[in-house]
Amino acid sequence: MFDYPAVDVAIGLVFLYVVLALVCSTVNEAIATAVGLRARFLQVGILNLLSGSATTTRAGIATARQFYAHPLVQGLIRPAHGPDPSVDPTSATRWWRKPPYPSYVPSRTFVAALTDIAREAEAKIEDIEADEGKAARERIEAAADELERSFAAIPNERLSEAMLALYRSSGREAAQFQHALERWFDDSMERVSGWYKRRIHLLLFVIATFVVVVLNADTLASGRVLWRDDAVRAAVVTQAQEAAKGGAQETDVETAVSQLDLPLGWNLSLGDTPTEIPDDALSWLAKIVGLALTIGAIMLGAPFWFDLLSKVARVRGSGAPPPASDAVRSGEGEQSRRGPAAKAEGATG
Repeated sequence: MFDYPAVDVAIGLVFLYVVLALVCSTVNEAIATAVGLRARFLQVGILNLLSGSATTTRAGIATARQFYAHPLVQGLIRPAHGPDPSVDPTSATRWWRKPPYPSYVPSRTFVAALTDIAREAEAKIEDIEADEGKAARERIEAAADELERSFAAIPNERLSEAMLALYRSSGREAAQFQHALERWFDDSMERVSGWYKRRIHLLLFVIATFVVVVLNADTLASGRVLWRDDAVRAAVVTQAQEAAKGGAQETDVETAVSQLDLPLGWNLSLGDTPTEIPDDALSWLAKIVGLALTIGAIMLGAPFWFDLLSKVARVRGSGAPPPASDAVRSGEGEQSRRGPAAKAEGATG
């Protein structure tokens, strides 16, 4: 429907961002999986939660060791990749060595394991060191029921106080307490997810910078080529439309990069063409800005750019589709079906 060069240039640049973002995301996820980044952040989060403070405590470490040794948690690790007995699950492993503990722990598993640890603590109260044992026995004397006694017996004072507070605030109802404990764990894991996402974004930035510089993926240079060269623009737009029809999951990243008809790569000679090394200060400034724009675009992520590509390609091809006879238009090309009540209302109105 639309045949404007500016629209085609936009489609070409968006497709460039889609391809590069997919490449960087794939590398990013591969690195995160290889080094067990999720497991590392989960370990830190659990140590922080069980220590009850911003710094790791001795009691928190001891409780974390009990937690990771619990059969419910051990069962989350594949047998072929089970933990090495010589590795302490509360200590950091080398960056190249994948941690031997799980990347995810369901909240219900956390609650079951922690409750079991509390019951075991009450049976071992006499074996606890004098000061910690005295504090635990004082909490036990103030307990109102058997379950509260188990929580009071935990030698980890901060954890014990936290569990007692949750138990009492839930009206000493077991079901409500379990729900409160699960929410406490989930809230802590949301904070851990924030830590993980920030680290992943930092890693993505490093990867994107490397990929963009190596490929010389210059937004400004690519835009100029798409604007001036009709053949290149037509080829890239065709490839972008095919990718938009196929979907992100069906896009072959390696093929897309090799067939991308844009000025990528370096020609190690001075000149003013897109692939040559800039020969003056102004060209260097333009090159740096162009590369920086590409890096910033990649940081928005492949899903963002693929969704935008699908919408722009659809509008370029045929415009927004007409609404069905029983649909309500809610946006550009978006519609929702009317229900029976809406149809009846429209018929009588």
